[in-house]
Amino acid sequence: MIRYVAAFLFLVTCLVYSQNATLKGRVVDSKTGDPLFLANVSIKNSTIGTSTDAKGEFSLPVKFTNSDVITVSYLGYKDAHYNYSDLKNIGDVLFKLEPKVLSSQTILVEGAIGSSGVTPLTFAKLEKAEIQKSHIAEDIPEILSYLPSTTFYSEGGMGLGYNYLSIRGFGQRRISVSINGIPQNEPEDHNIYWLDMPDIASSTELIQVQRGAGSGVIGYPAIGGSINLITSNFSEKPAMKLSTAFGDYNTKKFSASMASGLVNKKYSFFFRLSKTQSSGYRDKNWIDFNYYHLSAVRYDDKLTTQFNVYGGLVADGLTYNGLPKWAIDDKDVRKENLSYWSDEDGAFTYKTVRRPEEIENFSQPHFELMNEYQVNDNVKINSALFLVIGDGFFDYDGSWANYSYFRLTPENGFNINGDPDNLYMSNVLIRAKVENTQWGWIPRASIKHKNGNMIIGAEFRTHSSVHWGSINYAEQLPAGVPKEFRYYYYEGGKDIFNVFAHEEYQLDKNVNVLAELQLAYHNYKIKNEKYLDNEFEKDDFFVNPRVGFNYQASNEFSSYFSFARVTREPRLKTYYDAAESSGGSVPQFAVDNNGSFDFSKPLVEPEKMNSFEFGAVYNTKSTSLNLNLYYMSFFDEIVNQGQLDRFGQPITGNVDQTIHMGVEASATVKLNDYISIIANGTYSNNYVKEGTSFVSYYNTGNDSYEVAEIDLADNSISGFPDLIFNGIVDFTYKGLNARIMAKYVGEFYTDNYGDKLDEYINKYQGIADYNDNVVDSYFLVNFVGSYQIKDIMGFSSLRIFGKVNNLTDALYASYGIGKEFFPGAERNFIVGLEAGL
Repeated sequence: MIRYVAAFLFLVTCLVYSQNATLKGRVVDSKTGDPLFLANVSIKNSTIGTSTDAKGEFSLPVKFTNSDVITVSYLGYKDAHYNYSDLKNIGDVLFKLEPKVLSSQTILVEGAIGSSGVTPLTFAKLEKAEIQKSHIAEDIPEILSYLPSTTFYSEGGMGLGYNYLSIRGFGQRRISVSINGIPQNEPEDHNIYWLDMPDIASSTELIQVQRGAGSGVIGYPAIGGSINLITSNFSEKPAMKLSTAFGDYNTKKFSASMASGLVNKKYSFFFRLSKTQSSGYRDKNWIDFNYYHLSAVRYDDKLTTQFNVYGGLVADGLTYNGLPKWAIDDKDVRKENLSYWSDEDGAFTYKTVRRPEEIENFSQPHFELMNEYQVNDNVKINSALFLVIGDGFFDYDGSWANYSYFRLTPENGFNINGDPDNLYMSNVLIRAKVENTQWGWIPRASIKHKNGNMIIGAEFRTHSSVHWGSINYAEQLPAGVPKEFRYYYYEGGKDIFNVFAHEEYQLDKNVNVLAELQLAYHNYKIKNEKYLDNEFEKDDFFVNPRVGFNYQASNEFSSYFSFARVTREPRLKTYYDAAESSGGSVPQFAVDNNGSFDFSKPLVEPEKMNSFEFGAVYNTKSTSLNLNLYYMSFFDEIVNQGQLDRFGQPITGNVDQTIHMGVEASATVKLNDYISIIANGTYSNNYVKEGTSFVSYYNTGNDSYEVAEIDLADNSISGFPDLIFNGIVDFTYKGLNARIMAKYVGEFYTDNYGDKLDEYINKYQGIADYNDNVVDSYFLVNFVGSYQIKDIMGFSSLRIFGKVNNLTDALYASYGIGKEFFPGAERNFIVGLEAGL
């Protein structure tokens, strides 16, 4: 296999390789003289460049002109610029970079932030300047949605509140998200809740997005991709900024930030407050988000210490259900926010409008203490201690539920007259309470050695939670039901212990090798369940290896191959939805002969993936081209089954064997000093190779409900668009920036029945109460622009900015599950002003 891969890389390289004059040298820390690994050396106003190796050395073969300017940069250091005509010896130059104030993240940067042409990974990066070009009030998913193979949808339709990101079609439960190297996916649920940190983008220095199997350096490897945010707004000089923005749907944002600059050559502080409010696009989809971020750093000779506190006080109106497909084209109906509905022939047969009392309140502060110690020239040690405390509730309509669901029965001590299965209350409001506490320690060590660098590390995390539900309000509430009565109560938890070793080794001047191995132990638990005593622990041990090769023929061309195997367990709710135990939910485990559950035999198994990536990168002064092919083979893949739970979340299960394969291409073309064109596209095929689905249907011949086993082989997998395209035209002139951003997303299915839905419905009556399972393709165009003036009217800077979303006023659905489709907002705008003091 290896020789075929080597032959592939060699043949592709030969097509584009050419010999040029070569600039060679080293990049080092100006104070210590230490080599800087993966520093960037490039030609200004071009896309051509290279990166340094573990010795800080680089080679840049280019046909230079005397007007060329060499830019040398490295995260945590000031950029340096050199005129080519001033360089005395292009065969042996020494570039010295001065450190700047930055968080203690160098090990993370070295191990997790890929370098084009060096690291055999498929990735993209957004630095602070790029983030600021498009970010006003929207969350991270919308900001990232123009990267290759990336899409997002919003339950409310306008990118605020509950937003969900997909990479290569894989939802964010299967994407690993970290901030400063600290994992953010909720341990029990696997999801990431961006609204709990509603303005984190404004505090972010760098975002790295890796597609495919994620690296163990930033936590438990992902299936679809990994996202790492580094927050650092420290500056060398004191600075203060005030910003305000206003837009459609009564959207408002106010923010203030302050940076202390370097104090006594040892300390630096940063503080940010922001408030975002909106009435929302869909009815009662309002938000009221308050965000805070405090960072402090201390620099000693060999030790850097950083402390971060960030989070938000969140309140919003619930919107978690989609609409029938016909409603997407109706400008009035598509804004409705319904708790329940059914439809027939393009009209509602009944609907229940969401009540204004259905709201959410949540707070989840993050505390981080990070240290990095430089033992010697070759060894660094990094430590991250963290604590996350979540506390909140959501209130939702429960008028559909009978007395039995609320456990208002004689068996539970209530004197009820009548059959609890047939007794109901009016205007019931259920309060679901969630309390989470998660803390952990992530140590890492970086060891530089001849021709390479090794990072070893571990992750210790423990998570505990309390969940309960009660009747917050009801008319005709039976006498004797106290306010503190809980109709369900249980405590959840998860313990995580991972260790990893990550090696980057330079075989010779052209070939770089990446090898990684992670061992992971995860332990779920449910305890203190109030009524049924379905208490259990479920543990798993996984081995996740990765290997990759990068061949760099010249600065202009490189190619790579990588292989990774990842195993991931289902979320806790898949094993047992204890909050719905009164509604009939039971643990999803095999049953012994004596009728008890065997908690060592889950009905839903961990998913296992083998991933192969082939890629090539080609750079010139004005053009950057990337091509990547991927093939991902799954066993027991955990897929959406086309149904939603009570809160609009997909119900999932295993499929025996599935295939995801595709080709990704991206290009950046710099037409001149002012105009750049950025484009990327993905074509993929995602299908079931082998698998079945068990469904309940009504057999008219026998006049009874039966269970059918449906063969899903060759069907498309729900939620995966076959075609994605993004295009950006960027214009920058002095303080003016304007960009047109276009996105096309091809059609995809809302269930796993593919184009056979009608066939299944005719054969198995009642398996679906809808006959259209396709989210239609859509095309969007956005515009964003800003103009900045420095040193005016006593301000260090003034910047006006604005954004128009959905310029063509398209009526589209951005996502769908089963019969429910989620509309995107119509044309809307937001404008604002930022003042620097």
